[in-house]
Order: sequence, then C-alpha cells, then structure tokens
Amino acid sequence: MIEYQTLVLRGDLDAASEMLPDIPDDQKNKIARFLEGQGYKDQALEIATDSEHRFELALGLGQLQIALQLAREADVEHKWKTVGDAALTSWDLALAAECFKHARDLSSLLLLYTSSADASGLRELATQAKEAGLHNIAFTALWQLSDVDGCIDLLLDTHRVAEAVMFAQTYKPSRCASVVAQWKKELDTAGKGKVARLLGVPGEDDMFPEWDESLRLEKEGHSQQSLIDVTEDDETPANPEEAEDDEDDDNEKTEEAAAAPLVETEA
Repeated sequence: MIEYQTLVLRGDLDAASEMLPDIPDDQKNKIARFLEGQGYKDQALEIATDSEHRFELALGLGQLQIALQLAREADVEHKWKTVGDAALTSWDLALAAECFKHARDLSSLLLLYTSSADASGLRELATQAKEAGLHNIAFTALWQLSDVDGCIDLLLDTHRVAEAVMFAQTYKPSRCASVVAQWKKELDTAGKGKVARLLGVPGEDDMFPEWDESLRLEKEGHSQQSLIDVTEDDETPANPEEAEDDEDDDNEKTEEAAAAPLVETEA
C-alpha cells in the first residue's frame, strides 16, 4: 500500500498499476480515495468498488452511462434526479427524460417537454400529474397543448368551478352555459341559492349582449384570440404608402414648428 502510494506520488503510474493485483480488495477503496486526492479521477473510477464513490466519480468525469448504470442498480429517486440534471446540462434530452420519469420529478419533465415541444410527453405528463394530485402541473401541460376542454374539465374536477366559468367564457364560450349551470347547482346544494339566482347564464339572459358574436368567433377558430378589438379606434391605412406619406407630413410639421421663431406677446 505504502509502496503503491510512493510510486503514484513520484508520477510512475505504470509501475503503480502493475502492483494493483497484489493489493487486497478491501484496500482498493482507500487507493481510489488516494488517487482522487491526487487528481487521478479516471484511475480512481477504475479501481473503486464502492458504488457511492463510483457514482460521484462518474458524475464528476461526465461518464453518464456509468452513472446511469449505477442509478439503475440503486433505483433511488435522488440518484435518478442527479443523473437527469447532469444529462440535461449535457443536452442529452432523452436520457434526462428517462431519469426524471424514474425520479418522478414532474416539474423537470414539464420544463423539458415544454422547451422541446414534446406534445406526446406533455399529454402523458398531464395524466401522470393528475394521478399524483399535482394539478398545477397538469393544468400547465394541458394549456401548453392548447387543450382548452381538458383545462376546463380539470378545473371542474378540482372543484374550481368559478375559475372554470371564467376560463370557459374567455376561451370556450360554447361550454360556458353548461359550466355556469353546474356552478349554480353547486351553490344551491351548498345553501347559497340567493347567490345562485344572481348568476346570469350566457345565451339565456340579457346580461351578455355580444354573446352570439363570441360564439361566432369561437366557431371560426378565433376563440384563443381576444374577443375585444383593441384597435377599432385606430385608423390604419390600407395602403402602406399612405402610412409613409402621413409619417413624412408629421415630420415636416414638427420641423417647421421647431424652426419657427418665438413670438412674444405684449401684456
């Protein structure tokens, strides 16, 4: 042991390697620690027999396949998570996804699937998040998929009926009336009949005069756009050249006003 360490300190690694077969197995972890301390992490990884030490060395050296094999053998969440983070840093998205699934790290999966526009992954994640009771992650995954019906159903399933009404009114007007009816029913059941009677139902009451227009926009495929035309008061020229001429006229007026002499008025 001492002779091996002496050879390593001298830098004679070849001679030190020849002595390894004579070193007992129960001493090899100490040798690996010694080599790591001297900066020879590759050699330490080859010699180490302790799985935890080998896992740390593999991650430090970027040997993700070795770290992955050790994570599979241990099958504990924190190791899967650690390998997943390292894979994500190395842009190995497939390996990162596998590790985060085993680690049940749904937040990291949401980040991964959203940034890579993985629709099937988001769909699977939404289901998995629902089962785990992580409704915020499930809702975000469905929203990224533009699954408006799925978002409304999730709000209803989690008893967020008021939010479901507002969401349906904005993004799915055709479902708003049924959601409002469910809301009124739940209020009646909870002994809040007076409040329920105050609620208007879109399409049935006169409180929503532009409801037919909202339904028309949804039918035409514009339900995800704003139902309010914020540019209706702006006069936008149909001809781009007219817009440029108007801008030039405004600039000329500004220059004339700046060049005009100041006139003093007598009191």
